[in-house]
Amino acid sequence: MLAAVYIDTIFTLSCATIYTWLYFIITVLHQGYCPRSYYPTESDYRATNSSTDIIKYLSYYGTGPNLIIIELCTDIPRYLCLAYVSIRLPIILVGKIHQYRCNKETNELKHTQEERSFFIAAQPYSVESLYVRNLFRSANIRSRGQSLIARLIPKSVYEWHDDFRFSSRILCIYAALFLLLFFITIQLIIQQLPNLLHWQIMIQIRIGAINANIVDNQTSKPQNQSSSASADSTLKTPFIIAVFTALIITVIQVMVLLTRIRRHLLQIFCGNHSEIAKRENSNNILYATGNLHFAGFFIGYAFWGYILCFFLAFVIYIIIDKLIQNNGKSFEQILKGIIPVFILSMLKFYLNLFISKYVFLEQQGQILAIKNYRISIILLYFNFFLDAFLGIVASITRIINSILTTIIYMSRLDYSPLGRQREYGDAGFCAYSGFIQMEAVHRNPIMLAFASVLLVHQRTKQSNPSSKASKKWRLAVLLIRNPSLLTMRKAILAQKARYLALLQTMMTSEFELSSSVNFENALKTGLHSEYISHGHVSSNNPDIILPKL
Repeated sequence: MLAAVYIDTIFTLSCATIYTWLYFIITVLHQGYCPRSYYPTESDYRATNSSTDIIKYLSYYGTGPNLIIIELCTDIPRYLCLAYVSIRLPIILVGKIHQYRCNKETNELKHTQEERSFFIAAQPYSVESLYVRNLFRSANIRSRGQSLIARLIPKSVYEWHDDFRFSSRILCIYAALFLLLFFITIQLIIQQLPNLLHWQIMIQIRIGAINANIVDNQTSKPQNQSSSASADSTLKTPFIIAVFTALIITVIQVMVLLTRIRRHLLQIFCGNHSEIAKRENSNNILYATGNLHFAGFFIGYAFWGYILCFFLAFVIYIIIDKLIQNNGKSFEQILKGIIPVFILSMLKFYLNLFISKYVFLEQQGQILAIKNYRISIILLYFNFFLDAFLGIVASITRIINSILTTIIYMSRLDYSPLGRQREYGDAGFCAYSGFIQMEAVHRNPIMLAFASVLLVHQRTKQSNPSSKASKKWRLAVLLIRNPSLLTMRKAILAQKARYLALLQTMMTSEFELSSSVNFENALKTGLHSEYISHGHVSSNNPDIILPKL
């Protein structure tokens, strides 16, 4: 289907449409037989001897319609995608047939997909044209987005820009990511809920709190049922809350990354390199490889961020649940160890603020100048020992903060936990930087608007026989108003290359022994005949010709 859309012919689009319709019909018919993905068939059961999985799912979900309903809900995104493709491909085919008939009747020139996109960019209300018009307008004068989405979304949540659109690549990557998160969430809940008893036993083994009956597997069936019920009631709520917590955190992070992509692209369009380093030609290969890795790295980082956030939230919720069930004794012991250190650090912090403002600094901190230097030195000496102890505690909190921040921000490729100085040692950030640089180069709205205008004037078939003359008059007016563009014309650049080659030959051969003044005069004489006789420079003074080279 993708190949048919790329080839963009009537035959390929017709084949893709027929294939999509047949595939959609076969999928609906196959789903009508109610295949069960979680219960194996008789042949699979005999081949794999998967009695354990069957007993596990049967004991938890039963034989009712629960799993069928869940499976139908899981297939909703697939049916939506197939329905969209089944409708979109015929629309493209009808448009292609209509375009072919119009071109045949009017005898117009054929244009490629890239040329048609440039023609769209040349329209007065295209995204590129709106961006160019808004260049010299302040943010207060620019009109709010006129689309329905822009009016529905609050400005405090997301500010819609009519002069900016994300590329189709970004939209496809995010669509694939959301589908992946949907399937992972459904599969994680369905397949792991029956395993909560096993999780409970493993957790008890790890913490050394399992009783001997469970270890020796000597419990009776009612005891197994009671332990299953207790494990279900103990871990089910933290498990489900942890899954949705990880999902919410991941979705928020990837949406924040989407806004950061727009922010960084707009900054580079304006020449602002405060957050993304300026592009260097020596790193073009790194930018290209990073651009190739961006989609896969983004999906992989988001997947691992989701899994790590789930485990982190699951552990935190289990600890909170155990502290609540233990009548608060463990929680009280933890607070006894944390509160004194916390109070001491807070007291020390505010005491330093008070002393720095009213004792050591001039004009209560308005001027950065010490007024009681000797007292400050004495305080620094006695303060050293207490700060050494607080530094040990602060280092532990720094490690914990680094781990938590790295896990939470795992989905953000624009954030590197290595810091600004070593961020290019992070493969994810390198991929993001390469993607941003390639997007900024190939999707610059000013460049696209200018190139679209040139292409429209070049490729549009004009019936006026004096179009060549009008183009020459426009070129003459452009060169008169912008004389600096004169030396950048193709003919001038070709002449410049020839004269530079001549210059190198003359410097290495017979002019090697001549003085620099004689050489420059000879060069001016040679250039005078070319530039003045052909009218490239409107001056008879050859002294201004050499600097133009």
